[in-house]
Amino acid sequence: MEQAGFIVGIDLGTSKIVGVVGRKNEQGVITILASESVPSDSSVKYGVIYNIDEAAGKIKRLISLLENKIGRKIGKAYVSVAGKSLRAAEHKETKMLDGTTPITFALLDTLEQQAKLNKPEFFTNYSVLAPEYYLDGEYEEDPIEKVGHTLEGRYRLVIGRPNIKNNLAKTITEKAQIDIAGYIVGPVAAGALVLDEHDRQAGCALVDFGAGTTTLSIYKGGLLRYMSVIPFGGRTITKDVQELGFVFDSAETYKIRYGKLGKDKNKAAGDVSPDVDLRELNKVIQLRQDEIIQNLINQIKLSGYSNELDAGIIMIGGASQMSGLTDYLADKSQLPVKRAVAKRVYINNAAELLQNPLYTQVLSLLLFANENCEKKEVVAAVIEEPVITYNIPDTPVQPKPEEKEEEQKKNKKNKKNKDGKQTSLFGFFEKIQNFGGTMFSDEE
Repeated sequence: MEQAGFIVGIDLGTSKIVGVVGRKNEQGVITILASESVPSDSSVKYGVIYNIDEAAGKIKRLISLLENKIGRKIGKAYVSVAGKSLRAAEHKETKMLDGTTPITFALLDTLEQQAKLNKPEFFTNYSVLAPEYYLDGEYEEDPIEKVGHTLEGRYRLVIGRPNIKNNLAKTITEKAQIDIAGYIVGPVAAGALVLDEHDRQAGCALVDFGAGTTTLSIYKGGLLRYMSVIPFGGRTITKDVQELGFVFDSAETYKIRYGKLGKDKNKAAGDVSPDVDLRELNKVIQLRQDEIIQNLINQIKLSGYSNELDAGIIMIGGASQMSGLTDYLADKSQLPVKRAVAKRVYINNAAELLQNPLYTQVLSLLLFANENCEKKEVVAAVIEEPVITYNIPDTPVQPKPEEKEEEQKKNKKNKKNKDGKQTSLFGFFEKIQNFGGTMFSDEE
């Protein structure tokens, strides 16, 4: 990537479509140049584009806002892949060896490329994650330069419905006229930005409490082991609150301002709007949150790692900010729970964005971005038009009266028509003069 250029990330969430522009130095440290967000409204549901035309209009607006801030044109962007159909699937690639030739990086790369070509039925392969290697059936942390007869790579593929990618391409490339530099799985990128190596090694459950979905990613031994998406999120809770007789915007405001979980949920922290029954409000919120948490706990058990999460649960996402959620989730799951923030080692400015859960996923996209996203203006070649010269005939010179009379006599004497009648060429010249005057008059 050119130092003069920049990288762009776009995250299409159920509540907001957010974008960031940054510049990455040779060490991989990112400086944020601009950030913006626009409401998703009904164009995105469960992390997937549902209304292509509406979403395209919003992305055009987002791009325009970012361009105004940086004073440059954006030609392409990296986009996040999300949605309720995402999950992690196991995949194996095996290579037979001759027992004497050492294993090379090229061989490992060949295995990875084969894994990327794998196309599960009814799904799209969105990402191939780092594998574990087994040489002749035994785990081998680093097989380079080792010899054996059978090398097996055990990969985790992140797969999902094809419509995730198809709708992104139709919206961003076809409608909004912005090229897609790369598709990046949002939950995986977010894990790279917020998790410490200790957490990934010890075992942790990264939970992204989003507006449309709640995504669970389980890490152990430094690798992603399990992923599942629950089709409920913060917006689901807001719709439940709306059933108490509020319009959606008011329900969202009251949820954020007064919503609370746990034993102290009905103790007001300040003045409460007379329109709100605090007890009823938090009863509705807790019922739905209980459903989401119970689904999380069940998925953790299904993963097979429920007893191996020494680092506990780590929360990100806008809906993770609900008051009392940390303690409430810890009590229900019997695991330690903490909120995560983006690590400053990757981004050297924009501290307010690092603290804002709305931007966690879009910032993480920049970690994997390497193409210059600046639009290169194509200067069209100047084609010189042929110069056409119009030679306007000179205005006929009027003969003097005496010359006129002499000419007439001469013509009468020397010119006769076929029936013996004389004809005057003066009338002919007069017509030519009038014709020329009409063609090239001053008014023209």
